[in-house]
Amino acid sequence: MDAATRAGDGLLFIRCLSRAQADGLCERHGAAVAIVNPGDAFVIGGGREASSRIAEDARSMHGARMVALPVEVASHTERLAGASAVFREALRLAPAVFPPRTGARILSGIDAAPVVSRETGLDKLAARISQTVQWADCLQACVEAGATGFLELGPGHALSGMAVEIAPVRALDDFRSLQGVRTWVRRHVSP
Repeated sequence: MDAATRAGDGLLFIRCLSRAQADGLCERHGAAVAIVNPGDAFVIGGGREASSRIAEDARSMHGARMVALPVEVASHTERLAGASAVFREALRLAPAVFPPRTGARILSGIDAAPVVSRETGLDKLAARISQTVQWADCLQACVEAGATGFLELGPGHALSGMAVEIAPVRALDDFRSLQGVRTWVRRHVSP
């Protein structure tokens, strides 16, 4: 990703604009929606200058929150297409067991669809570097598949904060002991 990144690239978080508004800002300023989160929240990837202009325009459109993220790569955007290709080749050579021995369901981050084959899964994993991550759709797909709660392994609380409207959610960082984690999981996460 570093080799494919342009100097000055980064990510910007925006809340309270519609998808159409976010797409319009990106088109106007040469950026792209990198991550679609629940609750009209987006991460936008592009150059820092474009991100600054997008933040200014979003303020005038009553965007509730704009935060330049401490990231120097426009991940999940077409700007990293070269990195996706290189990563896919590396994955071709890596051993992978499919389906997982645990029977866990794997969802693709780019379309929230279940991964049904090793090759498709590796293609989508590599594509995720340079395509929009549909985080809101992934969370919804988990709920539709029977998930009753989410535990973020961390670090931090960023992902759990986005899932709070969908199902009971906590971050590992919220707990003082492993027993506290176990108790919460028994209460809120389906087996």
